[in-house]
Amino acid sequence: MLKAIYRRWRAKRMGHDMKDQYQPIYTWRETWPGEGHQDFSGFDGDQSFGRVELENAADLKPGMWKWNAAHLPWVRQEIMPRSGSEETSREACRRVEEHYEKLKAVHGR
Repeated sequence: MLKAIYRRWRAKRMGHDMKDQYQPIYTWRETWPGEGHQDFSGFDGDQSFGRVELENAADLKPGMWKWNAAHLPWVRQEIMPRSGSEETSREACRRVEEHYEKLKAVHGR
């Protein structure tokens, strides 16, 4: 509950309206369920295609959301960039999902 309130407050403070935020089209689940990490993996059915995680104080960009595309066995031509950082978890999800969609298009899936 407090996390949701904080997210709404932060979004308003940053000039974002919650209804204007990106709505993920794939399923996102905790990478390490029950451990309390801000770390999520994206799935298309059973296929994991990427990950987003909140960078901590020991990382280069604390407070930013790191995104990474997963290695997929059917990919023969990579698309760059395969990783990066965004200010919000929704934007990091968007980047991973867009990367995955481009890979599917290039490989006829």
